[in-house]
Amino acid sequence: MAYVLGSSQENNRSNQSETLFFINDGYSMRNFSYQYPASPFITSQYISGNRPFYFWYKVVSLGYYPTPVKLTQKNSKDCIQYQIPDNYSVETEVSKIKIRCETKYQPNGKVRFTIVWKENRSEWSIYSDRSATSVVNAFLKKNNRPNSNLSGVYIFGFDIGRLHECRLETMGAPITLVNKRKRPLTTIQTISGQNKRFASLGRESGKAIRSLIKKHQLTDETNQPIIHIHKIELDFNGESIILTYNLPDNKNELTKIDAIVRACDESLLARDGYRRLAAVEAFLIREYLIANRRVEITNLINKDLRIGTFNINKSDNDLLNHLESDDGIIVDEAEIGNGTYRSIYTILQTLIPLWKESSPAIINSGDTLKLKFGGDGRNVGRKQSHVMMTICLLNEGEEVLKPEHQYW
Repeated sequence: MAYVLGSSQENNRSNQSETLFFINDGYSMRNFSYQYPASPFITSQYISGNRPFYFWYKVVSLGYYPTPVKLTQKNSKDCIQYQIPDNYSVETEVSKIKIRCETKYQPNGKVRFTIVWKENRSEWSIYSDRSATSVVNAFLKKNNRPNSNLSGVYIFGFDIGRLHECRLETMGAPITLVNKRKRPLTTIQTISGQNKRFASLGRESGKAIRSLIKKHQLTDETNQPIIHIHKIELDFNGESIILTYNLPDNKNELTKIDAIVRACDESLLARDGYRRLAAVEAFLIREYLIANRRVEITNLINKDLRIGTFNINKSDNDLLNHLESDDGIIVDEAEIGNGTYRSIYTILQTLIPLWKESSPAIINSGDTLKLKFGGDGRNVGRKQSHVMMTICLLNEGEEVLKPEHQYW
């Protein structure tokens, strides 16, 4: 029952409640005082029109959330919808009549809301399959009580956050607030609106999974998580929706991207080909990330092993002069020359440390480098003939016969 300061009975109830410590857990608009489950009694308080209202409850049966679970009706735009438990029973008071509120899911999927009370040593009951508020109104009408627009959610105590937490703890599910202010996803027609909804889901699910990681002690000695959520795949209307999370350390991701770049280069898989594969298999890294990484790798290589161009139509003396310059041998920067080159000196600067650090070492300090120069011609199309000049290190022994040990 809602108690208002004024009458003697109401004052007795309010005076008793004033000694209680009320808290708000953010789940409801009301404040609660409880020691549940140590004690089945719960007291609530809220202010309306500068007047305090009080309810008391005695939990008879906590109930549980079935699958799928029904929600309370939404009677306004900003109304919060709460999950309705099955086999739930609680005692309270309405209009000075002690009642017992019960819920029971029916075979047709509806929820039956029942109010039971005693009158002249006889037990009476009334129910409704519509809502908790409808059965409360029917009860008031049955007992010739004025309709005071009491909330069925408040009378049944669906908004008691502590009971909600206990049900979720019993199910082993993470504790979350049930707020259905958002409209259903199927009513959102724009792609941007749907993406915002998926992003919101991703943030909430990430928090829940990280909480479960700590709950199950998937951590190291310093209580830091040793596993991390990377991706979640959802199916929406036959399409895969991938929720991607930023990892604390993206070195593994970068290594994976480098491996994909190398695989595409060695298998001659073009950009369009990889894009088609990524469109079919959503868990593949997006093609634009691969393309960006390929550009980064190319820039890093060009910084240490720059590729120069030259025009062989110039005289031999001019060509030799340019070869000896430190600025490269590009004759005309406005034109693309018909020859390219790399400096052997810069190639050796990069390869010698690798040869020394290999196991076993290919060369050691003081060794003489034995380089072999070679060239091979090939036709490119019907009109162009190219000659590729390469070097190899004879110190590598039989490994020098492998194509990847030929450097151009």
